[in-house]
Amino acid sequence: MEWCREYQKNGVQGLVDKRVGGNSAKLSQLQFEDLNNRLRQYRPQDIFGAEASPYWTPPELARAIEKWYGVIYRSPSSHQRILGVCGFSYQKVEKVFKPRSEKKVLEFDEQVEKN
Repeated sequence: MEWCREYQKNGVQGLVDKRVGGNSAKLSQLQFEDLNNRLRQYRPQDIFGAEASPYWTPPELARAIEKWYGVIYRSPSSHQRILGVCGFSYQKVEKVFKPRSEKKVLEFDEQVEKN
């Protein structure tokens, strides 16, 4: 319906694509290569101190990009995409194996045998 209204109002000229298009990348190719190298060379704790995560996360990456290049991305998915392009995989912490306590396992086995 919008196209019909635009055609009725402005004719064929109203249907011309008015999008600007183009690449909206905020980092140049050189900056992106530098970022990729820095992500492999440093950990967030090396840059932001002990309170930072030991692994690159989207929030830590956002802080680093702003510090190193003065660039701020509006969408958190941009940071996830950058980490993926740089070869980093996303893993939820709760899905990571946690070693079990052998003492608790033995206590549980004893309880099962008693019942």
